[in-house]
Amino acid sequence: MHRVTERLHCVISSILGNSLPLCLAAVLPLAAAEPTPEAVLNDMRRVADWQLANPSAHPVYDWTQAPFFMGLESLHQVSGDARYLAALDLFGKQLGYGPGPRVAHADDHAVLQAWLNLYALDKDPAKLKPSVEHFDKILAALAKESPKSISGGSLTWSWCDALFMSPAVWAHLSRLTADPKFLEWADREWWTTTDVLYDATHHLYYRDDRFFAKRTPSGKKVFWARGNGWVIAGLSHMLDFLPENHPSRDRYLGLYHDMIMAIQKLQNADGLWRSSLLDPQNPQGESSGSAFFVYAMAWGVNRGLLPAEIFRPQVMKGYQALVSHIQPSGMLGFVQRIGDSPDKQDTGADSTEVYGSGAFLLAGAEIVRLLDPSKRREDLASFKGVALPKHFLPAAPRAFARFVPERKDDFAWENDRVAFRAYGPALRPGAENSGIDCWFKRVPYPIVDKWYMEDRVKLPYGKAAKSYHQDHGEGYDGYKVGDTRGCGGISVWVDGQLHNSDTFIAQRLLESTPEYVTFELDYASDLNGKVLRETKRVTLIIGQRLFQCDSRFTLDGVPAQLDVAIGLALQVKGTQAGASPKTGILQLWETLEGLGLGTGIVMDPARVVSMALHTDAAGQTQALCRARTDASGGIRWFAGYGWEGQREITSAEKWNAYLTDFAAKFIATPYTNPASDPAFKVHTLGVPAAPPAAPPAATPGI
Repeated sequence: MHRVTERLHCVISSILGNSLPLCLAAVLPLAAAEPTPEAVLNDMRRVADWQLANPSAHPVYDWTQAPFFMGLESLHQVSGDARYLAALDLFGKQLGYGPGPRVAHADDHAVLQAWLNLYALDKDPAKLKPSVEHFDKILAALAKESPKSISGGSLTWSWCDALFMSPAVWAHLSRLTADPKFLEWADREWWTTTDVLYDATHHLYYRDDRFFAKRTPSGKKVFWARGNGWVIAGLSHMLDFLPENHPSRDRYLGLYHDMIMAIQKLQNADGLWRSSLLDPQNPQGESSGSAFFVYAMAWGVNRGLLPAEIFRPQVMKGYQALVSHIQPSGMLGFVQRIGDSPDKQDTGADSTEVYGSGAFLLAGAEIVRLLDPSKRREDLASFKGVALPKHFLPAAPRAFARFVPERKDDFAWENDRVAFRAYGPALRPGAENSGIDCWFKRVPYPIVDKWYMEDRVKLPYGKAAKSYHQDHGEGYDGYKVGDTRGCGGISVWVDGQLHNSDTFIAQRLLESTPEYVTFELDYASDLNGKVLRETKRVTLIIGQRLFQCDSRFTLDGVPAQLDVAIGLALQVKGTQAGASPKTGILQLWETLEGLGLGTGIVMDPARVVSMALHTDAAGQTQALCRARTDASGGIRWFAGYGWEGQREITSAEKWNAYLTDFAAKFIATPYTNPASDPAFKVHTLGVPAAPPAAPPAATPGI
């Protein structure tokens, strides 16, 4: 391979002439803050010429080469200099315009992007055919792979860099051939990778699953600059080739919005980004990740997606900082060498790699187009009149509930603010019973199906699943239930003690719409030689933090008036309860793993017997709201939580205010005895029989 590279060097030298600069003058001082287009082109030529004169030792098909090859085509496009296109074509001929040897590996697809760019210029079938043929090989290789996320993909792209290497190949191929199958596959795989690796809190990607639990020395999450540079550049390329009416376009645009807003805030005072984005300990800015970020910001300004008054100065500041890293020879320095994390901080003036040169050329071309709009491309997707979504939402917020037999018969429900689950028959041998669990949500879109699936699927790097007991940016299950009432579970109160029913024995989903869900759970146990049965009806409405429960109890099939207790499990020993029998509010406020958590119960004050902490014989303390069912065995209450991680309920005062407002609306509505409606029609819960298209206001579901 080295001899091939040497021969290629000789051919390129003959094309470029014998005047390959070994040492070029530094960039001339600028009279204004922004360079001229010609100055940028001069910088690009210096870097490209040095890289061509000093070819990378990596194989021509290697992923490291792809950004440089794409950069050569971009340099040709903005300069009109045919020698760069000729140099690129020589690289392509070495491979027959094909990929690397690994069929399904994204890294070996990356160079296809350059050959497709060549085909778009000259329509030579030889530059297109290898990509078309390779796609069928990929599908055959992955035919037995099962879905790895709710998006349905195989997680072939299990490291974030891959989102630069492969997706845009297939999006571009669909555009060139008018065959949607290439894009359909790439789209599914893109969102599968995003399901697994995207952190919704910081709007950045983990490099791979090994980094979920890693932290920097100062305790921050590890987000690698170049890894996220690969993603944002790949995302820009996807948007360039995506049809304007594609159903995923808004999702890509929303993702671009959230990522670019996060990235621009992490730019350092010198104009560059550090290898570890959240913990920039290295005093020296890194070139390759920074160049990709500058490229992606300039790309957005050029397409009218980003406000120029905010982003243009940042683009120029970043570009000037990158230019300062070009050595007198034309070599781009301070490029972090090949790796997979910020840990390898071996950057310096003499540290370079061919992908760094490529990222610089891509950035330079977009800046030329920014300075000279006549250079902008007209052959790519148009964004005229398009506004970026305010946030990236993988799915529309909605209420949702389902039985989860694949996870030990759980029954789970959620809306845009909260999520819960009840335990089913498969857990009967364990400590779990009729208590209710909370899942803390940071995001408004549905997570129940996503978390359950990710918790089961083994991932390739860490060889472990993505546990929902850890917070990966969307929230997590950090609530402890055991054999307590959890958050709003109910028990019969007998002789000063709780009589807990075991896990539910039957479940029924009654209604499921984006605005609300209603389901029933049946419980049964022995109470002093009689069969105690409970049918619990639960309704959760979009926008609310509390679900509504209507339970009916029978003894040996006869409606029974019983003493009951509805509980809140203490998560932190020594927590004091806020009890207000006059308003029907029982609440806790605790600090759990550094974030505030409020749990609460709201009930008609006329039904409340007492509210207090209760410690059982095993020394377990819960906050209990004691009440009594009516003659039909019926009782109604509301229960739920507010978690600081969601950034809305951030203090005990805000949680109390939420519950107070909720209770006031509840008390203002006459109590409806659930037994008066034997069919338990959902309209008795205050939900319209035909819900409006927009979510109803966040008022109690009476």
